[in-house]
Amino acid sequence: MRIHVYESVDSLDAQAWDALASHKSFYMATGWLRFQEKMNPEQRCRFITLWKDDRLVAGVPTFLTPRPANKHYNVAEMFPGAVPDGSQVLLVGGTRGYQGRILLDDTLDAQQRRLAMGLLVEQVQTMAEQDAGGVSWWLYFADADMELLRPWASTLPRVLRGDCAIDLPGDSFDDYLEATGRRRQILRDRRRFDRTGYTVRRRPLSELLSITGDLLSKTQNRYGFEVTPQSMANLLKVQSEATGNTGFVYACADGEETVGFCLAYEAGDTIYGRAVGFDYERLRDGAEYFTLGYYTPIEHAYRSGLRRLHLGTSAYEAKVLRGAHITPLWALALGARPWEPEQAVEHNAVKLAETRASLPAGARYEARVASDLWQTLA
Repeated sequence: MRIHVYESVDSLDAQAWDALASHKSFYMATGWLRFQEKMNPEQRCRFITLWKDDRLVAGVPTFLTPRPANKHYNVAEMFPGAVPDGSQVLLVGGTRGYQGRILLDDTLDAQQRRLAMGLLVEQVQTMAEQDAGGVSWWLYFADADMELLRPWASTLPRVLRGDCAIDLPGDSFDDYLEATGRRRQILRDRRRFDRTGYTVRRRPLSELLSITGDLLSKTQNRYGFEVTPQSMANLLKVQSEATGNTGFVYACADGEETVGFCLAYEAGDTIYGRAVGFDYERLRDGAEYFTLGYYTPIEHAYRSGLRRLHLGTSAYEAKVLRGAHITPLWALALGARPWEPEQAVEHNAVKLAETRASLPAGARYEARVASDLWQTLA
């Protein structure tokens, strides 16, 4: 096996990288990596690849930055005292999207996987020694990734957030309704929407940049983020171009006016809900959010042979009530012990209790927190 490090996503063999990434996460594919590169040109992006007999078998992206644009990747704020003020931080996995993954070819056997992991970690830590005080930060990784990384860690991982997704059973929307146990509520939502007279069309994001930028700014402003329609349109334009114009929107129209949208991408067998935006003054109490963000993508998934709707973090109750399960997203530092193992266990236990407390009462909902590792490390 041999290591090669690329300094730009456009230097990667995109087909080979995406073959590893597509079934792991849209947020690890070259389109989303390119978006991160373009949005934050001051950071140094490096992509570690591992080759076996001229075949890409493993990889991870890294980002060297003094201050990530997204505060939820700002290690100095997330873990006070863990890094010196103003120092460079080496982030592994990403700086946006909340879903890092270690890319490994599924055909590798157990011994080859251990070898591949050792080589990836060695290269990451070499870069960390050169540029970031010897410490690398692996943020928003899944259970399986933590199991791979733990042999190289001097402490235990800490849960950052819960990640929500709906695995779609059977072959139809009716099968989905039966599995949720919330048929009556969801059908009420559907009737409310039907009574409004709205129409919904699935359209390329690239055709609606101005409209979606305006609606996204309204939603961001509603939740305390001071942005302008132009800034959101520019962000979506960069995102659309970086991802090869593969984003599409479920656009909700009241007559000729678009009053809401859900932006989504597809990778592997999954639809990834990325953003929503609404003109709240024009909505008609028609369950617009759930229709655009859940039910319409689920119907499209069944028609298209897709098996999963990824919903991201936060708003656990609403997502679980519509069939989602919750898995943890972890943080781990290699090359340092920013917290003691006992502190990690205490933190993880609190996070688990808080997550369960946010859900409806009942064993069926408590069971939607699906992670043996979280139970073990709490």
